[in-house]
Amino acid sequence: MADRQLCGSLKDRRENFRITDEVLLDYRCLSRQEALLRRQAPAQDASSAFALVPEMNELRQQTAILRRQAEQESAVIARLIEHLDRKVDRVIGVLMVHELGSRCPQPVTVDISADGMGFSSTEVLEVGQVLDIRLMIPATGYGLHTFAQVMRCGESGKHSGSRVGVQFQFLRDYDREALVQHLLQRQSMLLRQRKQDLEEE
Repeated sequence: MADRQLCGSLKDRRENFRITDEVLLDYRCLSRQEALLRRQAPAQDASSAFALVPEMNELRQQTAILRRQAEQESAVIARLIEHLDRKVDRVIGVLMVHELGSRCPQPVTVDISADGMGFSSTEVLEVGQVLDIRLMIPATGYGLHTFAQVMRCGESGKHSGSRVGVQFQFLRDYDREALVQHLLQRQSMLLRQRKQDLEEE
């Protein structure tokens, strides 16, 4: 019982882990009818680069198993698998940047977790509004296309506009796990960069 509670606590802590980062962000408000259709069938546009991300997340988990096995047999094969993963990620990242470029040329600051995120908007969004969201973190090439519901919207203390908090919807387990892994990896990168900057001062 105690072990089960500990596992649940660790899982909650991972999923609530939140970082602040720069992302390319594009969102669109859905009508009530569109939101209802999305809830019934949350399909993505197959022609979009973002449609490849969930499939790549699933394949990445499968190749991670192969890479662990390969590490025991051949370090060269393990490195080859890792490099192939990076090459695929790079190609998809370029496609996502190209797809988002005309709609969101400047990165925006968000605080993001596996459950949702907060960001500043020039719009005032209604609580309960469903958004079609596409985002990409240029520093790593990680991308996500999902739907989210506005949970809060208030005045921004830093500049004109509003501060929006949304909760992700329809995230599949392997997409959520990929997002958690990315956030942990990105946090580690930011800490190393901050340490290096302090050493150079």
